Amino acid sequence: MKFLLPTSCIGCGKFQASRICEKCINLLKSQQKNRCSQCALICEKTNATCTNCQNQAPSFDKTICIDCYGGLLTNAVHDYKYKHQVAVAKGLIDTWVEIHGDNDLKNHVDLLIPVPMSSQKLYQRGFNQSWELCKWFSKKFKVQTSSSIIYRRHLESNQTQASRNERIKRLETVFYINQTEISMIKNNRIAIIDDVMTTGATLSTIAKLLKDFGAQSVHNWVILRTPHK
Repeated sequence: MKFLLPTSCIGCGKFQASRICEKCINLLKSQQKNRCSQCALICEKTNATCTNCQNQAPSFDKTICIDCYGGLLTNAVHDYKYKHQVAVAKGLIDTWVEIHGDNDLKNHVDLLIPVPMSSQKLYQRGFNQSWELCKWFSKKFKVQTSSSIIYRRHLESNQTQASRNERIKRLETVFYINQTEISMIKNNRIAIIDDVMTTGATLSTIAKLLKDFGAQSVHNWVILRTPHK
């Protein structure tokens, strides 16, 4: 049936049976070699830590992405996030798993948490794109997930135009823990799920909060990573 009803590749747009073609998968795999082991910025060396992380280490331990913002999957993420093409989420997660595998990652994570959205922003957008991705990750890896562990207060200013230091300052009081869910955090290895990582300020703030409440480690699982902080 899938050959009778072909879909288009979320990377190049060509019609074929799978959600992403082999050529695009190979291209994305080739981009994973030289990334900072902590924040996933492109580096000159394999398994290196970038200068930014050496000078100002973030609170999270590791970041895994599958593409740069502005790259092959940017249009797919925009269609998903801004045009409400929610079905694209499964293709993004299938691509993520195809590139990074699942067994090793699954064995090093106990809990998946989406980057929360304020109630005002959720009302405006209609859905939390990070939570939809998180649910697909959870189903794929058979790992527990919850959207009620961390909440977010509304922030009037636009984060996308702010510098990393400005973002960090603004985010200091934005996130808070649901006190009834603290037991889910303590001593657990947590992965934070998001669609785009820009400066890493949001993810670092969340990671610090989780570690303050006893998380053993915090990794970021994201789709796109901006090529520069």
